[in-house]
This record gives sequence, C-alpha cells and structure tokens, in this order.
Amino acid sequence: MIFNHILVPYDGSEPAAHALDKAIQLVRSGAAGRLSVAHVVNLQPVVIADMTFVPPETYQEQVKKHGDVIIDKIKEKTGDLPDVNVVILAGSPAEAIVDYANDGGVDLIVMGNRGLSSLREFMVGSVSHNVILHSSVPVMIIK
Repeated sequence: MIFNHILVPYDGSEPAAHALDKAIQLVRSGAAGRLSVAHVVNLQPVVIADMTFVPPETYQEQVKKHGDVIIDKIKEKTGDLPDVNVVILAGSPAEAIVDYANDGGVDLIVMGNRGLSSLREFMVGSVSHNVILHSSVPVMIIK
C-alpha cells in the first residue's frame, strides 16, 4: 500500500467525479487503504473591494438540499468500498480541505482541476491552486 489515507474534495462537478473515480481505483487496486470524501459548504460572505455580500437565509436551505444530493452521489459511488468516510466541512473550500488533510492524517489529496466555482473563487483563484500552494501533503490533480 502506497497511501494510507486519501482525501477527495467533492462538489458534484465532473472533474470532482473523475477525481473520486481515480481515488476509488487506487483503493481497489490496493495502492491506498482509507478514503475520505469531503463536501465543503461555504456560507461565508463574499467581499469584493469594500462591499460585503451576505447570502440570504434561503441560501442555507438550498445549500443543505444540494449537500444532501452530493452525499447521495458519494455514497452511490463508494457503496461497496470498506473504510470510506464522508464528511461535510464548512468554510473557505481550500482552507477547509488543507485543514482536514493536516488534522486527519491524510497522505494524498486527489481533486479535480476545476469545480463549481463562485465569484469569490474566480476573483481569488481556484480551489485546487490554493490547495496545491498550502498543502503539506501531495496533491494529485485530475482533469
């Protein structure tokens, strides 16, 4: 076994699905043991210049519904694998992913090159780019 614990950030996008497929392939081949799949919920206000945009309360309900759909997709894809952990993280996606990897004993992050980005991610930079810059463990980017 090359990797003990793989983390896959999953937002429901096609690149994230490809990354999850690759991680599942690594686990099935015996190259990895444990798999964690994380969906990050970002409810933080968006700040552009000196303006702050706070999401309306109904946004939280929409995020929860979307998160439930995401969790169902993850469970469907990983259903027959042993030792799979599905987690919901909150906050800035890149920071949440890096923090979970550091605190959770992850030794590889497998993620898509693009996700379902918001205006903030467009302005600040992609999540995958920020994870690569700040991660203390290897990051495999899947197109």
